[in-house]
Amino acid sequence: MQSSVDAESKRTQSYVNEVERRLLEKPGVEEVLIMNRSGVPIKTTMQSQDALQHACLYDNLREKCSAFLTRLDPPQKLTLLRVRTKLHEVMILPDGKITVLVVQNPVDTFLSSPMDMH
Repeated sequence: MQSSVDAESKRTQSYVNEVERRLLEKPGVEEVLIMNRSGVPIKTTMQSQDALQHACLYDNLREKCSAFLTRLDPPQKLTLLRVRTKLHEVMILPDGKITVLVVQNPVDTFLSSPMDMH
């Protein structure tokens, strides 16, 4: 007989696998990092050391964003964090069980416009 903990673990693992598969099908997605509730990488396309570093940096950023959001009226909860540079876009999506970090290549016409002098 299978315990409820084992069943939950299998459901969670299949959910994690499905999330990763669906994200990697999206155009422009370069890296995926899925962390458990504690911020520990559980599935990733990154090198192990990079995944650990990203997870640690994410936790620091999450703490600062959450502190800011609790000061709003009414207090808010972090549901999506999107950071963009000229070369990459990072999206962080926390939910009840996992947090997903996606690095993608944003494709915009303004990046190659004549006004872009950098």
